[in-house]
Amino acid sequence: MIFDNKSFKTFLTILSIFSGLNLAMAQRPAWLEEYNEHQAYKDIYVVKKINNTNGTYSSFLVDKNGKKLTPAYRDIGKFSNGLAEFVTFENHKGALGMHGYLNKNGRIIIPPIYRGAGDFQNGITYVIYPKGKQMGLSYLDTLGKEIYKVPVELFPNDFLINKAKAAYVAYHDCQEDFIWYVNDNVTTLNWKFGKYTEADIKKAKEPFRFYYKGKYGVVDKNLILRVPVALDDIDLIYKHSGRGLARVRYGDKFGYISSKTGEVVIPFIYEDTQKPSLGRYWVKKGGKWGCINKKGETVIPFLYEYAGRFMDENRASVSLNGKFGHIDTTGRVTTPIIYQSASYFKHGVAMIQLDNKYAYIDTSGKVITKQWFSEAQPFREEMVETQRFGLFYEVLPDGSVKFKRISGYWKGGLILLGLVLLAIAPWRFFKARMKGNR
Repeated sequence: MIFDNKSFKTFLTILSIFSGLNLAMAQRPAWLEEYNEHQAYKDIYVVKKINNTNGTYSSFLVDKNGKKLTPAYRDIGKFSNGLAEFVTFENHKGALGMHGYLNKNGRIIIPPIYRGAGDFQNGITYVIYPKGKQMGLSYLDTLGKEIYKVPVELFPNDFLINKAKAAYVAYHDCQEDFIWYVNDNVTTLNWKFGKYTEADIKKAKEPFRFYYKGKYGVVDKNLILRVPVALDDIDLIYKHSGRGLARVRYGDKFGYISSKTGEVVIPFIYEDTQKPSLGRYWVKKGGKWGCINKKGETVIPFLYEYAGRFMDENRASVSLNGKFGHIDTTGRVTTPIIYQSASYFKHGVAMIQLDNKYAYIDTSGKVITKQWFSEAQPFREEMVETQRFGLFYEVLPDGSVKFKRISGYWKGGLILLGLVLLAIAPWRFFKARMKGNR
């Protein structure tokens, strides 16, 4: 019989498969037949026996001869980084099985004190446990040392134990998880990513900020969740952020995370914030503005109804009891808080308003213009135009004032006066002639 090339290759493939199966059957120990499932790791096996009648099951770690290296556990997971997760049976009081880790000798390395856990990846795993009214999440190394604890207590409305749903895989307790429904969407405390997303996370220069159905979370390049998926907003374009901190929102309150680590460094206690300036963060609490530094320490008390940014002159405009003035970054008042309004400083000069008139001051609070104006504006360029009695003036940062032009009202008035004079002049000339003729 003659085979074509394609048929011959197919025949060889089938033959190799059957040869491999026969070899595997020949190498498979006879004692494995008493177990329903097994997973081989060179000279040891993770085996499981399932009672199909009542649905009970138990798992063991055994050597190549079938000798049990562990007592019966409810489940034993896959080995990774030399450790495998295991789950104990419920105790006589009905408590749920707890999760821990053992090595290939069957010795417990991390005790079973957790409600959930995962496989080790690059020497790190996550564990889930009750923490007050919430489920907590931490990351451990292969010795059980805690690397990072997710601050779930900062998110008191999320991850509540009484709203958690346990998700099980039949006969595989090591694959159980806890889920919550948020706005009818399923979310979880620990987060698993696809391989392409993982690649993006590991390449990112900063902690990776991700979005899921209306919520944000932050994970670092080691796949450690620094902030759980509970944030309502992250200032991704740094409109209100800077100097190493990014503004985030939980519910109706604001806080900050570190742009370097992704961790929450300033909790969610503020009603509003401003973009930082000169190392100060204006934040609003209790309806008043005050300043904190990047550690969250209060450096200017929460006193002010209004606060402007600190400019290069180390001054910020503030309002207290309806009056305006200036303070520096230490909170010291540099312009008395007595004015109707006080602008930002530019070129060392700020505009003030008092009794509905305007003038300009220097950084010491001294008024540098001799005149007060009916209309004015803050400095943007190296000169500014003001108005007084309908006359326009040019004001320079040194306080000097130079007449520039008259207003349209003055022009209109002068034109009208000229017209009146022109109308009166012929009549007076005619009247004088008539008087002369007499």
